[in-house]
Amino acid sequence: MNNFNTAFEFSMEKEGYESNDPDDAGGHTRFGISKKYHPKMWENGPPSWEQAREFYRAEFWNRCRCPELPSGVDIAVFDAAIPSGTDDAARWLQAALKVKVDGVIGSKTLLAASKVRPEPIIRAITISRQQHYATLKMYKKYGDGWFGRALDCYSLAMATVEGGANVCE
Repeated sequence: MNNFNTAFEFSMEKEGYESNDPDDAGGHTRFGISKKYHPKMWENGPPSWEQAREFYRAEFWNRCRCPELPSGVDIAVFDAAIPSGTDDAARWLQAALKVKVDGVIGSKTLLAASKVRPEPIIRAITISRQQHYATLKMYKKYGDGWFGRALDCYSLAMATVEGGANVCE
């Protein structure tokens, strides 16, 4: 099952169309793509929806090897990677799988992910996200939104687990 479209639509809803929050280190963003951190995406003006789709597919979905992860785990890893980076998302996945934590999703991580039920892995990634957010300087301002996004992602990921997992399990 390819969940890229589902994951992308969810994440874009959370990222929003455009933002220029002076308290956000990323500065001006369109579809969550920061002009400061991704200037090439802004060379010809703000990125389009299609450019954003391909950016997120290459920089997050493919880099985190989401097409090779179990359904539901792919969405949890993808959305965790967007605000926190691919290395953190990989480490959270690896910690949940109890494999070597090195921030790189390789063959051993993929093999481990293929051998376990996805529900506890999704749950552990969500908890890791929330624990991370609670340590951040801007938690007081953005924490409720970060926690809400992580919980909404958890619900979506659990609903897409192959076999129809119950989101309340």
